[in-house]
Amino acid sequence: MAVATPAALAEFRESDRVEAALAAAFVVGLAATAIHPAGLVVGGALVGLLAPSLSRAGVLGLWFGVAVLGTWALALLWFGTLGAVATAAPLVYVAVGSALALPPLAALAVRGLV
Repeated sequence: MAVATPAALAEFRESDRVEAALAAAFVVGLAATAIHPAGLVVGGALVGLLAPSLSRAGVLGLWFGVAVLGTWALALLWFGTLGAVATAAPLVYVAVGSALALPPLAALAVRGLV
């Protein structure tokens, strides 16, 4: 536990309600990402805030990034543009790289501080 962690947050991280709160953080992060790409950082920070340990924060941040990529792929498939977007190589590298890098970094930063 970091020095700056409030006692109530430390107790909440060890309670049974944290799994439901993590699911809500995933949903809020996905909604924020649908509005703006900075939602990747918001979602990562939310799961990092609720993670019980630093290593779990990194893993949850990575899973959030994978969930964003999966949701994005399903949306592109729904609109019939998955093939066209997948062939835009430099843009896809940026999208995949940011989705796999930003949420874990934000989760680790927030969990490391609080």
